[in-house]
Amino acid sequence: MIEEEKELILGYLDDRLSVSQFDSLQALLRENKDARSFLLDFSTIDTKLDDFSLSVDQETSAPQAIPFSWREYTWPVVACLLVLFLCTSGYFLFSEPKIATIQSCEDAAWESDLPTTPGSELTSGILKLRRGLASIELRSGVSFVLEGPAEVELISAMKTRLASGMVMVEVPERAIGFVLETPDGYAIDYGTRFAVAVDPIKSVSSFEVIDGEIGVHHPVSGSEVRLVDNQTISIEKGIVSSLKEGEGEKKIPASGEIKRVFAGRNSTSIIRNDQRDVYLSNDVLLVKSTDILPSFDRRALLEFDLSVVDPSEYKKVRLSLNLVPANGLRSHLPEENIFAVYGIKESWESGLLWSEAPQIEEAEKLGTFSIPRSKQFGNYGIQTNALKKFIQSGHSKLLIVRETFETRGSGMIHAFANYNHPHFAPPVLEFY
Repeated sequence: MIEEEKELILGYLDDRLSVSQFDSLQALLRENKDARSFLLDFSTIDTKLDDFSLSVDQETSAPQAIPFSWREYTWPVVACLLVLFLCTSGYFLFSEPKIATIQSCEDAAWESDLPTTPGSELTSGILKLRRGLASIELRSGVSFVLEGPAEVELISAMKTRLASGMVMVEVPERAIGFVLETPDGYAIDYGTRFAVAVDPIKSVSSFEVIDGEIGVHHPVSGSEVRLVDNQTISIEKGIVSSLKEGEGEKKIPASGEIKRVFAGRNSTSIIRNDQRDVYLSNDVLLVKSTDILPSFDRRALLEFDLSVVDPSEYKKVRLSLNLVPANGLRSHLPEENIFAVYGIKESWESGLLWSEAPQIEEAEKLGTFSIPRSKQFGNYGIQTNALKKFIQSGHSKLLIVRETFETRGSGMIHAFANYNHPHFAPPVLEFY
Protein backbone atom coordinates (compact mmCIF):
# COMPACT_ATOMS: atom_id res chain seq x y z
CA MET A 1 0.00 0.00 0.00
CA ILE A 2 1.15 3.53 -0.72
CA GLU A 3 1.23 6.28 1.88
CA GLU A 4 -1.78 8.11 0.41
CA GLU A 5 -3.91 4.99 0.90
CA LYS A 6 -2.76 4.59 4.50
CA GLU A 7 -3.55 8.26 5.17
CA LEU A 8 -7.13 7.69 3.95
CA ILE A 9 -7.61 4.87 6.49
CA LEU A 10 -5.97 6.83 9.33
CA GLY A 11 -8.09 9.85 8.46
CA TYR A 12 -11.20 7.69 8.69
CA LEU A 13 -10.17 6.45 12.16
CA ASP A 14 -9.57 10.06 13.27
CA ASP A 15 -12.89 11.20 11.80
CA ARG A 16 -11.36 13.83 9.52
CA LEU A 17 -12.33 12.67 6.00
CA SER A 18 -14.27 14.80 3.56
CA VAL A 19 -17.16 13.34 1.55
CA SER A 20 -14.98 12.83 -1.53
CA GLN A 21 -12.23 11.21 0.57
CA PHE A 22 -14.78 8.85 2.14
CA ASP A 23 -15.92 7.83 -1.36
CA SER A 24 -12.27 7.18 -2.29
CA LEU A 25 -11.90 5.02 0.83
CA GLN A 26 -14.93 2.93 -0.13
CA ALA A 27 -13.51 2.37 -3.61
CA LEU A 28 -10.13 1.44 -2.12
CA LEU A 29 -11.67 -1.12 0.25
CA ARG A 30 -13.67 -2.68 -2.58
CA GLU A 31 -10.61 -3.17 -4.76
CA ASN A 32 -7.73 -3.73 -2.32
CA LYS A 33 -7.59 -6.70 0.04
CA ASP A 34 -4.46 -5.30 1.77
CA ALA A 35 -6.33 -2.09 2.56
CA ARG A 36 -9.12 -4.02 4.24
CA SER A 37 -6.59 -5.97 6.32
CA PHE A 38 -4.77 -2.75 7.31
CA LEU A 39 -8.04 -1.19 8.48
CA LEU A 40 -8.93 -4.20 10.61
CA ASP A 41 -5.43 -4.54 12.10
CA PHE A 42 -5.04 -0.84 12.89
CA SER A 43 -8.53 -0.65 14.39
CA THR A 44 -7.65 -3.55 16.70
CA ILE A 45 -4.39 -1.92 17.83
CA ASP A 46 -6.06 1.46 18.35
CA THR A 47 -8.83 -0.09 20.44
CA LYS A 48 -6.36 -1.98 22.66
CA LEU A 49 -4.34 1.22 23.27
CA ASP A 50 -7.51 3.01 24.34
CA ASP A 51 -8.38 0.18 26.74
CA PHE A 52 -4.87 0.29 28.24
CA SER A 53 -5.00 4.09 28.65
CA LEU A 54 -8.37 3.87 30.34
CA SER A 55 -7.16 1.28 32.87
CA VAL A 56 -4.13 3.44 33.79
CA ASP A 57 -6.31 6.51 34.32
CA GLN A 58 -8.61 4.53 36.62
CA GLU A 59 -5.67 3.39 38.79
CA THR A 60 -3.95 6.79 39.14
CA SER A 61 -6.78 9.26 39.44
CA ALA A 62 -10.12 9.71 41.09
CA PRO A 63 -13.15 8.51 39.23
CA GLN A 64 -14.17 10.98 36.60
CA ALA A 65 -16.47 11.10 33.61
CA ILE A 66 -14.91 9.47 30.56
CA PRO A 67 -15.38 11.61 27.44
CA PHE A 68 -17.20 10.02 24.53
CA SER A 69 -14.92 8.47 21.91
CA TRP A 70 -15.90 7.06 18.56
CA ARG A 71 -13.28 4.37 19.14
CA GLU A 72 -15.73 2.54 21.40
CA TYR A 73 -17.66 1.83 18.23
CA THR A 74 -14.69 0.82 16.10
CA TRP A 75 -15.75 -2.79 15.58
CA PRO A 76 -19.42 -2.01 14.83
CA VAL A 77 -18.34 0.63 12.35
CA VAL A 78 -15.82 -1.70 10.71
CA ALA A 79 -18.45 -4.44 10.53
CA CYS A 80 -20.94 -2.07 8.91
CA LEU A 81 -18.30 -0.92 6.44
CA LEU A 82 -17.50 -4.49 5.45
CA VAL A 83 -21.20 -5.28 5.01
CA LEU A 84 -21.50 -2.22 2.79
CA PHE A 85 -18.49 -3.41 0.81
CA LEU A 86 -19.99 -6.84 0.28
CA CYS A 87 -23.37 -5.44 -0.72
CA THR A 88 -21.99 -2.95 -3.21
CA SER A 89 -19.45 -5.27 -4.78
CA GLY A 90 -21.17 -8.65 -4.40
CA TYR A 91 -22.49 -8.41 -7.94
CA PHE A 92 -18.96 -8.17 -9.31
CA LEU A 93 -17.59 -10.83 -6.96
CA PHE A 94 -20.17 -13.54 -7.49
CA SER A 95 -21.79 -12.99 -10.89
CA GLU A 96 -20.34 -14.17 -14.18
CA PRO A 97 -18.91 -11.28 -16.21
CA LYS A 98 -20.64 -10.09 -19.37
CA ILE A 99 -18.44 -10.58 -22.44
CA ALA A 100 -20.72 -9.77 -25.39
CA THR A 101 -23.87 -8.00 -26.57
CA ILE A 102 -26.37 -8.99 -29.26
CA GLN A 103 -26.54 -5.97 -31.55
CA SER A 104 -29.28 -7.05 -33.96
CA CYS A 105 -31.21 -10.05 -35.31
CA GLU A 106 -32.79 -10.67 -38.72
CA ASP A 107 -35.46 -13.39 -38.98
CA ALA A 108 -33.57 -15.21 -36.22
CA ALA A 109 -34.77 -18.41 -34.55
CA TRP A 110 -32.66 -19.47 -31.56
CA GLU A 111 -32.08 -22.49 -29.36
CA SER A 112 -30.00 -21.27 -26.43
CA ASP A 113 -29.94 -20.87 -22.66
CA LEU A 114 -28.41 -17.40 -23.13
CA PRO A 115 -30.69 -14.39 -23.79
CA THR A 116 -31.21 -13.82 -27.50
CA THR A 117 -33.08 -10.52 -27.88
CA PRO A 118 -31.24 -7.52 -29.38
CA GLY A 119 -29.48 -5.53 -26.66
CA SER A 120 -29.01 -8.58 -24.41
CA GLU A 121 -25.68 -8.78 -22.59
CA LEU A 122 -24.15 -12.25 -22.69
CA THR A 123 -21.92 -14.27 -20.42
CA SER A 124 -19.83 -17.17 -21.71
CA GLY A 125 -21.95 -19.98 -23.17
CA ILE A 126 -23.31 -21.56 -26.34
CA LEU A 127 -25.58 -19.87 -28.89
CA LYS A 128 -27.48 -21.97 -31.44
CA LEU A 129 -28.95 -19.96 -34.31
CA ARG A 130 -31.41 -22.16 -36.21
CA ARG A 131 -32.08 -19.64 -38.97
CA GLY A 132 -31.54 -15.99 -39.87
CA LEU A 133 -28.69 -13.60 -39.08
CA ALA A 134 -27.40 -12.22 -35.78
CA SER A 135 -24.82 -9.48 -35.14
CA ILE A 136 -22.84 -9.85 -31.91
CA GLU A 137 -20.13 -7.62 -30.44
CA LEU A 138 -17.61 -8.82 -27.86
CA ARG A 139 -16.35 -6.51 -25.11
CA SER A 140 -12.95 -6.50 -26.81
CA GLY A 141 -14.50 -4.68 -29.78
CA VAL A 142 -14.60 -7.75 -32.03
CA SER A 143 -17.89 -7.95 -33.95
CA PHE A 144 -19.23 -10.82 -35.99
CA VAL A 145 -22.28 -11.78 -37.99
CA LEU A 146 -23.53 -15.31 -37.41
CA GLU A 147 -25.43 -16.95 -40.28
CA GLY A 148 -27.89 -19.66 -39.29
CA PRO A 149 -28.01 -22.55 -38.96
CA ALA A 150 -24.92 -22.16 -36.82
CA GLU A 151 -23.57 -22.87 -33.35
CA VAL A 152 -20.99 -20.69 -31.61
CA GLU A 153 -19.51 -20.82 -28.12
CA LEU A 154 -18.59 -17.53 -26.44
CA ILE A 155 -15.49 -18.30 -24.36
CA SER A 156 -14.11 -14.85 -23.56
CA ALA A 157 -13.92 -11.37 -25.05
CA MET A 158 -10.87 -12.56 -27.02
CA LYS A 159 -11.88 -16.11 -27.94
CA THR A 160 -14.89 -17.86 -29.50
CA ARG A 161 -15.46 -21.30 -30.99
CA LEU A 162 -17.52 -21.98 -34.13
CA ALA A 163 -18.91 -25.53 -34.01
CA SER A 164 -21.00 -25.30 -37.20
CA GLY A 165 -22.25 -22.78 -39.73
CA MET A 166 -20.73 -19.57 -41.01
CA VAL A 167 -19.50 -16.37 -39.40
CA MET A 168 -18.07 -13.08 -40.69
CA VAL A 169 -15.65 -11.49 -38.21
CA GLU A 170 -14.29 -7.93 -37.98
CA VAL A 171 -11.44 -7.26 -35.56
CA PRO A 172 -10.35 -3.73 -34.57
CA GLU A 173 -6.71 -2.88 -33.89
CA ARG A 174 -7.12 -3.01 -30.12
CA ALA A 175 -8.28 -6.66 -30.34
CA ILE A 176 -5.41 -8.01 -32.45
CA GLY A 177 -4.71 -11.54 -31.25
CA PHE A 178 -8.38 -12.57 -31.17
CA VAL A 179 -8.77 -16.36 -31.58
CA LEU A 180 -11.57 -18.14 -33.43
CA GLU A 181 -11.52 -21.90 -32.85
CA THR A 182 -13.14 -24.60 -35.00
CA PRO A 183 -13.24 -28.40 -34.56
CA ASP A 184 -10.40 -28.75 -37.07
CA GLY A 185 -8.14 -25.76 -36.34
CA TYR A 186 -8.13 -22.16 -35.22
CA ALA A 187 -7.40 -18.68 -36.57
CA ILE A 188 -5.43 -15.94 -34.82
CA ASP A 189 -6.27 -12.49 -36.10
CA TYR A 190 -3.72 -9.81 -36.90
CA GLY A 191 -6.21 -7.01 -37.60
CA THR A 192 -8.66 -7.95 -40.32
CA ARG A 193 -12.05 -8.98 -41.62
CA PHE A 194 -12.35 -12.68 -42.30
CA ALA A 195 -14.95 -15.43 -42.76
CA VAL A 196 -15.04 -18.96 -41.37
CA ALA A 197 -17.36 -21.82 -42.31
CA VAL A 198 -17.62 -25.16 -40.50
CA ASP A 199 -19.32 -28.26 -41.92
CA PRO A 200 -19.36 -30.80 -39.05
CA ILE A 201 -20.79 -33.58 -41.24
CA LYS A 202 -17.90 -33.43 -43.70
CA SER A 203 -15.36 -32.42 -41.00
CA VAL A 204 -14.32 -29.33 -42.97
CA SER A 205 -13.30 -25.91 -41.65
CA SER A 206 -12.75 -23.17 -44.25
CA PHE A 207 -11.04 -19.81 -43.68
CA GLU A 208 -11.07 -16.77 -45.98
CA VAL A 209 -9.51 -13.34 -45.45
CA ILE A 210 -11.54 -10.44 -46.79
CA ASP A 211 -9.14 -7.72 -45.71
CA GLY A 212 -6.01 -7.94 -43.55
CA GLU A 213 -4.18 -11.01 -42.22
CA ILE A 214 -4.82 -14.09 -40.08
CA GLY A 215 -2.80 -17.12 -39.06
CA VAL A 216 -4.54 -20.49 -39.45
CA HIS A 217 -3.20 -23.14 -37.07
CA HIS A 218 -3.49 -26.90 -37.43
CA PRO A 219 -3.11 -28.39 -33.90
CA VAL A 220 -2.30 -31.94 -35.10
CA SER A 221 0.71 -30.95 -37.18
CA GLY A 222 1.52 -27.76 -35.28
CA SER A 223 1.75 -25.84 -38.56
CA GLU A 224 0.61 -22.29 -39.22
CA VAL A 225 -0.42 -20.78 -42.55
CA ARG A 226 -0.64 -17.01 -42.95
CA LEU A 227 -3.50 -15.70 -45.09
CA VAL A 228 -3.77 -12.18 -46.48
CA ASP A 229 -6.34 -10.35 -48.62
CA ASN A 230 -8.55 -12.63 -50.72
CA GLN A 231 -6.78 -15.87 -49.76
CA THR A 232 -8.54 -19.02 -48.58
CA ILE A 233 -7.60 -22.33 -47.00
CA SER A 234 -9.48 -25.31 -45.58
CA ILE A 235 -8.83 -28.16 -43.18
CA GLU A 236 -10.67 -31.33 -44.15
CA LYS A 237 -10.52 -34.44 -41.98
CA GLY A 238 -7.22 -33.30 -40.52
CA ILE A 239 -5.60 -32.43 -43.89
CA VAL A 240 -4.69 -28.81 -44.66
CA SER A 241 -5.41 -27.78 -48.26
CA SER A 242 -3.04 -25.72 -50.34
CA LEU A 243 -3.30 -21.93 -50.14
CA LYS A 244 -5.65 -20.47 -52.76
CA GLU A 245 -6.46 -17.05 -54.05
CA GLY A 246 -10.12 -16.05 -53.71
CA GLU A 247 -12.30 -17.25 -56.55
CA GLY A 248 -15.27 -14.93 -56.06
CA GLU A 249 -18.51 -16.82 -55.58
CA LYS A 250 -18.11 -20.31 -54.21
CA LYS A 251 -19.17 -23.26 -56.29
CA ILE A 252 -22.42 -24.93 -55.32
CA PRO A 253 -21.66 -28.40 -53.89
CA ALA A 254 -22.69 -31.24 -56.13
CA SER A 255 -26.02 -32.66 -55.04
CA GLY A 256 -24.63 -36.15 -55.50
CA GLU A 257 -22.57 -35.81 -52.32
CA ILE A 258 -25.72 -36.47 -50.25
CA LYS A 259 -28.44 -38.84 -51.39
CA ARG A 260 -31.90 -38.31 -49.93
CA VAL A 261 -34.79 -40.74 -49.98
CA PHE A 262 -38.11 -39.41 -48.67
CA ALA A 263 -40.76 -41.47 -46.91
CA GLY A 264 -43.43 -42.79 -49.27
CA ARG A 265 -47.20 -42.53 -49.25
CA ASN A 266 -47.55 -45.70 -47.23
CA SER A 267 -46.13 -43.90 -44.19
CA THR A 268 -48.88 -43.52 -41.62
CA SER A 269 -49.91 -43.22 -37.97
CA ILE A 270 -51.89 -45.61 -35.81
CA ILE A 271 -54.02 -44.93 -32.72
CA ARG A 272 -54.89 -47.49 -30.06
CA ASN A 273 -58.64 -46.80 -30.18
CA ASP A 274 -58.60 -47.23 -34.02
CA GLN A 275 -60.60 -44.03 -34.62
CA ARG A 276 -58.41 -43.05 -37.54
CA ASP A 277 -60.88 -40.72 -39.24
CA VAL A 278 -61.32 -38.67 -36.05
CA TYR A 279 -57.79 -38.46 -34.57
CA LEU A 280 -55.32 -39.06 -37.45
CA SER A 281 -54.33 -37.06 -40.53
CA ASN A 282 -52.37 -37.87 -43.69
CA ASP A 283 -50.27 -34.68 -43.64
CA VAL A 284 -48.66 -35.41 -40.24
CA LEU A 285 -47.31 -38.44 -38.40
CA LEU A 286 -48.59 -38.42 -34.81
CA VAL A 287 -46.80 -39.90 -31.79
CA LYS A 288 -48.04 -39.99 -28.19
CA SER A 289 -47.77 -42.18 -25.09
CA THR A 290 -50.04 -41.86 -22.07
CA ASP A 291 -50.90 -44.10 -19.14
CA ILE A 292 -53.81 -41.79 -18.21
CA LEU A 293 -55.91 -42.51 -21.33
CA PRO A 294 -53.98 -45.29 -23.12
CA SER A 295 -56.62 -45.54 -25.84
CA PHE A 296 -55.17 -42.32 -27.31
CA ASP A 297 -51.64 -43.69 -27.73
CA ARG A 298 -50.25 -43.01 -31.22
CA ARG A 299 -47.29 -44.33 -33.17
CA ALA A 300 -45.81 -43.53 -36.59
CA LEU A 301 -44.75 -46.03 -39.25
CA LEU A 302 -42.38 -45.01 -42.06
CA GLU A 303 -41.62 -46.75 -45.33
CA PHE A 304 -38.90 -45.78 -47.83
CA ASP A 305 -38.31 -46.86 -51.42
CA LEU A 306 -34.64 -47.88 -51.49
CA SER A 307 -34.68 -48.96 -55.14
CA VAL A 308 -33.19 -45.56 -56.05
CA VAL A 309 -30.11 -45.93 -53.86
CA ASP A 310 -27.48 -48.51 -52.94
CA PRO A 311 -27.03 -48.06 -49.16
CA SER A 312 -23.83 -50.12 -49.17
CA GLU A 313 -22.05 -47.34 -51.08
CA TYR A 314 -22.39 -44.89 -48.17
CA LYS A 315 -20.62 -44.65 -44.83
CA LYS A 316 -23.37 -42.85 -42.91
CA VAL A 317 -27.16 -42.98 -42.83
CA ARG A 318 -29.33 -40.48 -40.96
CA LEU A 319 -33.07 -40.41 -40.35
CA SER A 320 -34.37 -36.83 -40.34
CA LEU A 321 -37.83 -35.73 -39.11
CA ASN A 322 -39.42 -32.27 -39.18
CA LEU A 323 -41.36 -31.42 -36.01
CA VAL A 324 -44.52 -29.34 -36.57
CA PRO A 325 -47.14 -27.97 -34.11
CA ALA A 326 -49.95 -30.22 -32.85
CA ASN A 327 -52.72 -30.23 -30.26
CA GLY A 328 -52.29 -30.64 -26.51
CA LEU A 329 -50.65 -28.90 -23.57
CA ARG A 330 -46.86 -28.82 -23.55
CA SER A 331 -46.90 -28.11 -19.81
CA HIS A 332 -48.38 -31.59 -19.27
CA LEU A 333 -45.23 -33.24 -20.69
CA PRO A 334 -41.85 -33.97 -19.11
CA GLU A 335 -39.27 -31.25 -19.79
CA GLU A 336 -37.44 -33.68 -22.10
CA ASN A 337 -39.33 -36.19 -24.25
CA ILE A 338 -37.54 -39.32 -25.47
CA PHE A 339 -38.39 -41.03 -28.76
CA ALA A 340 -37.23 -44.46 -29.93
CA VAL A 341 -36.76 -45.55 -33.54
CA TYR A 342 -37.33 -49.24 -34.30
CA GLY A 343 -36.59 -51.22 -37.42
CA ILE A 344 -39.49 -53.40 -38.58
CA LYS A 345 -39.81 -55.96 -41.37
CA GLU A 346 -43.58 -56.47 -41.60
CA SER A 347 -45.64 -54.74 -44.28
CA TRP A 348 -49.02 -53.03 -43.75
CA GLU A 349 -51.98 -51.84 -45.74
CA SER A 350 -53.80 -48.51 -45.64
CA GLY A 351 -56.29 -48.07 -42.80
CA LEU A 352 -54.01 -50.02 -40.45
CA LEU A 353 -55.51 -50.96 -37.09
CA TRP A 354 -53.51 -51.00 -33.84
CA SER A 355 -53.81 -54.75 -33.32
CA GLU A 356 -52.62 -55.43 -36.87
CA ALA A 357 -49.60 -53.13 -36.71
CA PRO A 358 -46.00 -54.31 -36.13
CA GLN A 359 -45.27 -54.55 -32.41
CA ILE A 360 -42.25 -53.27 -30.48
CA GLU A 361 -41.52 -56.75 -29.15
CA GLU A 362 -40.85 -57.95 -32.69
CA ALA A 363 -38.84 -54.88 -33.74
CA GLU A 364 -35.16 -53.91 -33.49
CA LYS A 365 -34.33 -50.74 -31.58
CA LEU A 366 -32.04 -48.56 -33.70
CA GLY A 367 -31.61 -45.43 -31.58
CA THR A 368 -33.28 -42.63 -29.63
CA PHE A 369 -33.60 -38.85 -29.82
CA SER A 370 -35.09 -36.24 -27.50
CA ILE A 371 -37.25 -33.14 -27.92
CA PRO A 372 -37.69 -30.49 -25.18
CA ARG A 373 -41.35 -29.83 -24.43
CA SER A 374 -40.81 -26.13 -25.27
CA LYS A 375 -40.18 -26.98 -28.95
CA GLN A 376 -42.85 -26.97 -31.64
CA PHE A 377 -40.52 -26.78 -34.63
CA GLY A 378 -37.16 -28.31 -35.42
CA ASN A 379 -35.32 -31.09 -37.16
CA TYR A 380 -34.73 -34.27 -35.18
CA GLY A 381 -33.63 -37.82 -35.84
CA ILE A 382 -30.89 -40.40 -35.39
CA GLN A 383 -27.62 -41.37 -37.05
CA THR A 384 -26.42 -44.65 -35.55
CA ASN A 385 -24.50 -47.71 -36.66
CA ALA A 386 -27.58 -49.79 -35.89
CA LEU A 387 -29.65 -47.71 -38.34
CA LYS A 388 -26.96 -47.98 -41.01
CA LYS A 389 -26.70 -51.78 -40.66
CA PHE A 390 -30.47 -52.20 -40.72
CA ILE A 391 -30.86 -50.12 -43.89
CA GLN A 392 -27.83 -51.71 -45.57
CA SER A 393 -29.40 -55.10 -44.91
CA GLY A 394 -32.16 -54.14 -47.31
CA HIS A 395 -34.86 -53.19 -44.81
CA SER A 396 -36.81 -49.98 -45.34
CA LYS A 397 -39.50 -49.70 -42.65
CA LEU A 398 -39.28 -47.86 -39.31
CA LEU A 399 -41.50 -47.38 -36.24
CA ILE A 400 -41.44 -44.21 -34.09
CA VAL A 401 -42.54 -44.46 -30.44
CA ARG A 402 -42.48 -41.86 -27.64
CA GLU A 403 -40.96 -43.54 -24.59
CA THR A 404 -41.86 -40.82 -22.08
CA PHE A 405 -45.45 -40.36 -20.86
CA GLU A 406 -47.44 -37.20 -20.29
CA THR A 407 -47.52 -36.08 -16.66
CA ARG A 408 -51.21 -35.09 -16.79
CA GLY A 409 -54.08 -35.60 -19.19
CA SER A 410 -54.37 -33.69 -22.49
CA GLY A 411 -50.61 -33.53 -22.96
CA MET A 412 -49.27 -32.44 -26.33
CA ILE A 413 -49.23 -34.87 -29.24
CA HIS A 414 -45.95 -34.78 -31.16
CA ALA A 415 -46.40 -34.37 -34.91
CA PHE A 416 -43.89 -34.82 -37.74
CA ALA A 417 -44.49 -33.66 -41.30
CA ASN A 418 -45.66 -36.43 -43.64
CA TYR A 419 -45.51 -36.75 -47.44
CA ASN A 420 -48.25 -34.18 -48.22
CA HIS A 421 -47.61 -31.58 -45.52
CA PRO A 422 -48.10 -28.10 -47.07
CA HIS A 423 -44.94 -26.48 -45.64
CA PHE A 424 -42.40 -29.05 -44.41
CA ALA A 425 -40.63 -32.03 -45.96
CA PRO A 426 -41.59 -35.57 -44.91
CA PRO A 427 -39.20 -37.97 -43.11
CA VAL A 428 -36.04 -38.55 -45.06
CA LEU A 429 -33.13 -40.99 -45.05
CA GLU A 430 -29.87 -39.13 -45.84
CA PHE A 431 -26.94 -41.12 -47.20
CA TYR A 432 -23.39 -39.69 -46.95
